[in-house]
Amino acid sequence: MLKIAICDDIKEYNKNMEKYIMRYGQENHVEVKIQSYCSGEYLLMFYHKKKYDIIFLDFEMPEMNGLEVAKKIREIDNQVSLIFCTAYFTLPNIQSGYDVEATDFLKKPVFYKKLETILSNIYHRKLTNKEEKLVIKNKDGIFTIQISDIIFIETINKNILIHTTKEKIYCYKKMYDFENILVNQRFYRCHNSYLLNLDYIDKLTDSSAILTTGHIVSVSKYKRKQLIKKIAEFLGESV
Repeated sequence: MLKIAICDDIKEYNKNMEKYIMRYGQENHVEVKIQSYCSGEYLLMFYHKKKYDIIFLDFEMPEMNGLEVAKKIREIDNQVSLIFCTAYFTLPNIQSGYDVEATDFLKKPVFYKKLETILSNIYHRKLTNKEEKLVIKNKDGIFTIQISDIIFIETINKNILIHTTKEKIYCYKKMYDFENILVNQRFYRCHNSYLLNLDYIDKLTDSSAILTTGHIVSVSKYKRKQLIKKIAEFLGESV
């Protein structure tokens, strides 16, 4: 999955970028999660509750420009890939971008092929980087799973079934074992039988969560309110 923020004061530009990024995800079979912001101040306001892989930053915005926003972001996150976007790049601007460790630059109007190349480079670099993993042992052998690939975990006949983006894996641990392991990750036990990765939630109904993968997971009525709160915190919104 790629978690992406777009920050530009022109809403139409944000919408076009969202369309291009969604197209990239569909054509390359990459799960993408996108959040758009119309000001650097708004992005920074909620950044402590977020974790993005990529941020597309307009260089020229009113009040706080992209470079100022990037400097603030680098104070709290030195891992996110920063891409500066503008119609006019100058050598001083490019140098300033490198000073905050910009990954790349996009000239407006943005062409899809250039954007696709940037996204592919970052995605493949992410895959090769060391990521937090779980080691699962069952009768078939030992499996290593990237935590970000876990969609949800469920109990079936006193056993555990782990649903990932690549496969399903049975194991003999208890659900509370996974709760303890994933306590600092973006997971929530929305039902006695389910531990859910918030990254994959698309929408909520009265009794279930519909996931971006098409799965439907039951949500206990006693836990729905807390789940909504968790999602709001994850999205950086108030309830």
